[in-house]
Amino acid sequence: MESKLLKIKLNPNSRIQLNSLISYMRENIEFPKSEMEQKGYFWDSVFYEKDEEYEYIYIVIKSSDFSKIMMDESELVVSPFRGVYEKFRSQCWASEPYIDIEPIFCFNSTLTFSG
Repeated sequence: MESKLLKIKLNPNSRIQLNSLISYMRENIEFPKSEMEQKGYFWDSVFYEKDEEYEYIYIVIKSSDFSKIMMDESELVVSPFRGVYEKFRSQCWASEPYIDIEPIFCFNSTLTFSG
């Protein structure tokens, strides 16, 4: 199992929307799980950071092979999760791209996604 860490800068005062997204995902795990399985990766963990100027989320994503993840989302069979996620993304993500932090090593390579 491969791991990546994404650092995403958020717009100010995004914590409430982040909490809503995470709550939705926890209560309706079958929808994000379905989309992530189709894409070939899943969110393992989400972390939040706030400093004097900015807010960030860090998302640990895992895949058996990142070179094979779905790049063309036109093939994605969307679920109700897509609308919730896109709303969060459009309202909360800062305009700059996320940072894909270089992975060095994943100690727990046998970790698998379970609902």
